[in-house]
Amino acid sequence: MVAAVLAALSMPLWQARTVEAPGRDRYDRAVFRDQLAELERDRTRGAIGAAEAEAARNEISRRLIQAARPPSQAVTGKARAVGLIGAALVPLVAIALYLNSGMPRLADVPLAARLEKAVDNQDFAALIAKVERHLAKNPDDVEGWKVLAPAYKRERRWQDTADAYANIIRLSKPDAALIADYGEMLVFANDGMVTAEAARAFTAALQADARLPKASFFAALALKQEGRKDAARQAFEALLAESPADAPFRPMVEAELKDLAAASDQQAMIRAMVDGLEERLKTDAGDLDGWLKLIRSRAVLKEMDKATAAYAMARHHFGDKPEALAALESLAKEMGIE
Repeated sequence: MVAAVLAALSMPLWQARTVEAPGRDRYDRAVFRDQLAELERDRTRGAIGAAEAEAARNEISRRLIQAARPPSQAVTGKARAVGLIGAALVPLVAIALYLNSGMPRLADVPLAARLEKAVDNQDFAALIAKVERHLAKNPDDVEGWKVLAPAYKRERRWQDTADAYANIIRLSKPDAALIADYGEMLVFANDGMVTAEAARAFTAALQADARLPKASFFAALALKQEGRKDAARQAFEALLAESPADAPFRPMVEAELKDLAAASDQQAMIRAMVDGLEERLKTDAGDLDGWLKLIRSRAVLKEMDKATAAYAMARHHFGDKPEALAALESLAKEMGIE
C-alpha cells in the first residue's frame, strides 16, 4: 500500500514538461519587434508624444526580453533526485522503526483471556467488561452491581452509574445515602438539571435522613431551578447553618447563595424599570409599544394581576383604534391574560 501511494505521488517527477508550447517564444519575439517598428513610425510622424512613446517602448522591450528567455522545465533533475530519495527512505525508515520498537511477533490476546486476567493485569476496562458479562447472565446479583457502580463513576459514565444504583436499590434495602447517590448521578447525567426522578430520589432520601447534606443541597437546587428562589435561599441558608465550618460542600452552598443574591438584585432592578415604565405611561398613554412592553414584562415577572390591569387600561386608551386593539389582544392571548 505504501509503495502504491509513493508511486502515484512520484509520477510527476518522471514527467518533465516545458512551461510553454514549442515555437511560441519565436512568434512572440516577432510580434514584439513589429510593435517596436510600428511605435517608431508613429513617433516619427507625430502620432504619439515622446513621453508616451518612451513608456510604450520600455514595456514592449520588457516583454521582448521575457519572450527571449529559454523555456524552463517544470521538474529539474535535482528536484527529481530529491523526490525519489525521499520516496525510497519513507518505507525503509518505517520498517526499521517498526522492527525495533514494534512487536510484530506478538500473538493477539483473545477477549476471554484478557477478561480472565483483568484483575492481575489491572486492566480496568476489561474488569468492567467482565462484570458486565456476569450481570448480563445474573441481573439480580446485587454484589455485581455494587462493584460496577463505582467503576462506572470512576469512568464518568453518569447514566450507567445511575442505572447501577437503581439496580442496587431494587435488590436491597437502600439507605438514605445510596438513594441520594442515585439522584446525584441522575443530575450529572442531565448536565446539572434536577429532573423529576432525581427530585423524587432526594425527597425519599430526606425522608430517611432529614439532615443528609447531599440530599438537602440538591433539593434546594431543585427549588432554585423551579424559580422558587426565596424557598431555595432559605434551604441553602439552613444547610449552611447546620454544616461544620470545614465541610467540603460549604463553598458550593455559598456559591449558590451568591448567585441567588445576584439574581435577586437583578430582579429588583428589572421591577424598578417596569414600575418606571408604568409611571411614564400615565402621562404618555398613546405609546402603544410602551403598553405592549409593560404587559409582557408584568406577565414575565409573574405579576398577572398587574398585567391584566395594564391590558385593561391599554384597551381603554386605544378603544377606537382597531389595529392597536388587535395587537393588544394578540399579546394578551400569548401571555395567557383573559
